[in-house]
Amino acid sequence: MYIICDFDGTTAVNDVGNLLFRTFADKRCYEIVDRWKAGEINSKECLLAECEISTASKEQLLAFSDTQKLDADFAAFVEYCKKLNIPVSIASDGLDFYINRIVAKHGLINEVPVFANSLKFTGNETFTAEFPFWGHSCGECGNCKGYHVRKAQESGFSPVVYIGDGLSDRCGAKAADIVFAKRDRDLIRYCQKYEIDFHEYENFSDILSFFKNKLIH
Repeated sequence: MYIICDFDGTTAVNDVGNLLFRTFADKRCYEIVDRWKAGEINSKECLLAECEISTASKEQLLAFSDTQKLDADFAAFVEYCKKLNIPVSIASDGLDFYINRIVAKHGLINEVPVFANSLKFTGNETFTAEFPFWGHSCGECGNCKGYHVRKAQESGFSPVVYIGDGLSDRCGAKAADIVFAKRDRDLIRYCQKYEIDFHEYENFSDILSFFKNKLIH
């Protein structure tokens, strides 16, 4: 078994990436995200456009990241999986800068590998995004979660579990053997529309209970 978790709104309590740009970009960020949701631009174009209209120093982004929290039961879930030798990783179409900072703050940076887009500072208060996994992209995602699922499957892991909540998790859900979709979020509606089997959850306490009682005996 191998477990891949989305970050924003899944592993993290908030959609940290969305909140970051609402904090440091101008109001055009809302229009950019709406264009992405409508399928007019891909997530790489979306992220680059958001970075272009943002102003923040490294210190400001660090301080912002330090206000963000992980799901209260994520660490317990990782520890449970560790005892069973089940790898857990994070795959995100957000930025590694805030993900690594938040994961490290919670003492998990050496426990959970992070696969995400990269933030690069271009000046004292300007930054952009780079896309180390773009060569494996479906063309719609800057960092396609489906690629990470298939890579785990091709490495011999079975089943591969995907845990997510939103639109950026569609490719991961399509490719995974087992899907957990967060209650009342876009991923559930996508799974229902395309008849993808899923388990509904509210938080990692639900997922941990499911693992203990149903998935792993």
